[in-house]
Amino acid sequence: MIKNCIIGAGPVGLTLGILFKRLNIPFQIYEQKSSLQSHPSAHYVNMRSMEILEQLGIKIPMEDFENFKNYSYLRRIGDQPILKTNQFIDFKNYAMTSYAHIPQNILVKHLYSEIKEHVIFDHQLIELRQDQQIQIKLRSKDNHKTIQCERLFGCDGYNGFVRQALGIKMKGQQDIQNFINIHFISQELIKQTNKYESMLHFIYNSNLVGVLIKHSIQNGEFALQIPLDVLINRQDPAQIQQITKDTALINRLINGLTNKNLTDITIKSVGLWKMSAVVAEKYYDKNCILVGDACHSMPPAGGFGMNTGIQDAYNLAFKIQDNVDLVHYESERKQIAQQNISTAMKYYQVSLDIAKQLGFSYSLLKNYQSITNFLPFIGQFYQHGIKFGSSFIENDFIYNKLRIDKQIPLVFPNEDIGYKYTTGDFQFGQSKNVGKLVPLEIRKLLQPFKWYSVNHHTDGMEQINLNTEQKLIIRPDQHIYKEF
Repeated sequence: MIKNCIIGAGPVGLTLGILFKRLNIPFQIYEQKSSLQSHPSAHYVNMRSMEILEQLGIKIPMEDFENFKNYSYLRRIGDQPILKTNQFIDFKNYAMTSYAHIPQNILVKHLYSEIKEHVIFDHQLIELRQDQQIQIKLRSKDNHKTIQCERLFGCDGYNGFVRQALGIKMKGQQDIQNFINIHFISQELIKQTNKYESMLHFIYNSNLVGVLIKHSIQNGEFALQIPLDVLINRQDPAQIQQITKDTALINRLINGLTNKNLTDITIKSVGLWKMSAVVAEKYYDKNCILVGDACHSMPPAGGFGMNTGIQDAYNLAFKIQDNVDLVHYESERKQIAQQNISTAMKYYQVSLDIAKQLGFSYSLLKNYQSITNFLPFIGQFYQHGIKFGSSFIENDFIYNKLRIDKQIPLVFPNEDIGYKYTTGDFQFGQSKNVGKLVPLEIRKLLQPFKWYSVNHHTDGMEQINLNTEQKLIIRPDQHIYKEF
């Protein structure tokens, strides 16, 4: 029997595994794919997640953030941006270490190297039963395997098997918008984009509306996200699949980004992504526990999805170590997921407002789409309408007069570092500080993976003299448990 089974070898499952290893908690990770992910996916690791990685002793080589510091809004690569915003803030005011631009496939590779002996690939979970113990059935290339475990951790993502097998529903806004996601390589495009020093390029022209993400200068790696609504008038599954397999179309879309045709495009993958803003109705069922995207999904602003998941794992590991009731894990982390979704949705709306300022109204587009559900021939008119409306941006005089009065930030200090638990495993009392992360100057003094009493002696807790009147008990995850 295995004491703790982790399903999924993404950033959340691997982070949880590393924490278990550091805490001497036995575990095994099963991943249904034959290898680690190759798609860069998320790319922003926020300040709190970087503090956690540093605390775990994980060092990841990174490209210079100076080359990714901006967001650019423009018609095509090669044009003067309508707006370019510098996303840099001084992390030293908030955290022990800076936020970072790390493509998720690179992050996963380094996390995996810490615990590779605990990861088994090509094992897909196909059955889950809970009685006195948990029994799971895994399918590999060669056979089926039945395993018993005390705890099961579903780190298998939004569409993962664990949550569905438990019958746990997601609550919130499903399928807000659908995107086609193109992962590709082009060194020529690296040369063309370098002058913008941008991580994200928001592109608006008569042939393409989308976001170009520059993942790696060294590897020439990009991802292009395009709303499906601007490609097809009705989201027919067969038509969507045809688009993802049309190599000529994908190349034309990529070339729609730039004023100079690219001759070195290598398409790595084309997939579909459905944006949602949802939280699981519950985070666990007996000893089956959901972590990361398995229990929440949110718009991409601020990289909240992956970062919230890494911090879920950090919160949970210490609760497993100390046998804390899982109701506290659920109440604490669900609160944070809901807050982060609210912020992400706010800035998703800002992105729609910016597009509207440039003549691309998503709400008007959705109204036309709803009509085409009943009158399909109207779709021809609305597609022509998109082309006609967006053609104004091709006029240089009009383009040079365009202005954007809203911005989408990259760094969210309040959500990254300044958040506060208002429910959970705390002694709240009258203190306004309980539930917050301990202040930065104290975090710098703390050693990992212990309970601490600061200027106050409590049996079983270590005393640290801070030469301050503040008296605190601090949890292992560095949140203030009690203030005297």
